Amino acid sequence: MIVMKFGGSSVDSPGSIERVVGIVRSLLDRRPVVVVSAMSKTTRRLLRCADAAAAGDLDLPKANAILNELREFHWHVAHAVVEPAGHSVLKAMLDRYFGELRAQIDEIVKAGRLSARAADAVASFGELLSSAILSLALDRPEDGIEAPWIDCRQVLITDDSFNRAKPIYEETEPRMRRAFLPHIEAGRVPVVGGYVGATRDGITTTLGKEGSDFSAAIVGAALGADEVQIWTDVDGMMTADPRCVPDARRIRTLSFGEGLELACSGAKKPHWGTLGPASRADVPIHILNSWSPHLDRGTGEGTLIGRRDPTAQPGIKSISWRPHARRITVRGEGPDFQNEVFAVCERYRPSLMMIGVGPEEVEIAVDQEDRLFEIRAALAHCGRSTGEVHVTSGRAVVSLVSDDLATHPELAERTLALAEGAEPRLVTAGTAAPCIRCLVSEESAPDAVALLHEKIFGHRPEEPVG
Repeated sequence: MIVMKFGGSSVDSPGSIERVVGIVRSLLDRRPVVVVSAMSKTTRRLLRCADAAAAGDLDLPKANAILNELREFHWHVAHAVVEPAGHSVLKAMLDRYFGELRAQIDEIVKAGRLSARAADAVASFGELLSSAILSLALDRPEDGIEAPWIDCRQVLITDDSFNRAKPIYEETEPRMRRAFLPHIEAGRVPVVGGYVGATRDGITTTLGKEGSDFSAAIVGAALGADEVQIWTDVDGMMTADPRCVPDARRIRTLSFGEGLELACSGAKKPHWGTLGPASRADVPIHILNSWSPHLDRGTGEGTLIGRRDPTAQPGIKSISWRPHARRITVRGEGPDFQNEVFAVCERYRPSLMMIGVGPEEVEIAVDQEDRLFEIRAALAHCGRSTGEVHVTSGRAVVSLVSDDLATHPELAERTLALAEGAEPRLVTAGTAAPCIRCLVSEESAPDAVALLHEKIFGHRPEEPVG
């Protein structure tokens, strides 16, 4: 059994949805469960609508215009991919959801403000709509596909941290097994929206940005899937951001730790939260390209996270970077000082990154200024720390990641020499995997990444890594 997650760009047009239907159909023998994001840019438009509603009468026409555009867009896409026999069901579904959405907008107008709870309620409609539409589009008995829709709010139970809710696994996993397994055993293809959950009291929540990847991993872990496939618009994880390095290469395999370290260090995929439930359940994450599926079926293409190739030569796996860094220096003492700082980094992941580690001093980078006071208070209790914080803005942290840095001293020595001039720091005990961090100015970061990539990987873009 596999979990297949499709992003917004994979379901934002009739042609894209037909491509998804074809990919799912080609893998029916692997008993798929489908997780889907909102159609491209829908969440952003929903939140703009909510903002306009909160502004009151002045911006209410704008809110109404966005609602009308969203309904027209979803109807146009869905009408083209749902069989004529399903059009009445489709219309009833759209009437229901846009009626509920209108009621939410009216409540925001009355309140005169947009609360985090209301924002989650509005944002959730993107995934509810796309998953219901994809369920109808996939449901083609003549092709041997029955695709029941599962309400994500009934199976993903979270706390009430609106906009970045945390799953309650002990309640979520049994619910998912009860909801999904009977359909899977009967040969059906369940479809569920990602990103969205609900509290124990049924209040809608969201998991935060890129939360659909996180949802897919939660489903895969709960069901003991063979793998979770993240279908996106790139060929897999790359040795660097192709926008900085056009000849970046695809990475074949990564450990869970390497994938998590890269995600927390600025890589676009996968969502950092995805690796937690996947690694605990030992369910690999496979990143694949929905725009070139013929490259991926059964050939081992894309990037497989969780099962490294034991025959690969030791080396740096990838270079990622994060802007807007503020450096924190924490000084302390005692045998547990470092472990206590590591625990704080784990708690506030991915906001915090290790930069340098010493017996009585640890350097950390933080990229969320709104949490600085909270983070500083947590660090002040580490190993009788003084809680001293030095803030340096306008910096970027470039990370060179590989498990091999801990087991091959010659690789670490060689890489540090190549990074000379970029303030390199060897972090042998990163929060997830060993890495070398470099501090550079924010303006020079793309050039620094390109230069480091050239020094480390050379010019062979056709040859995958690891």
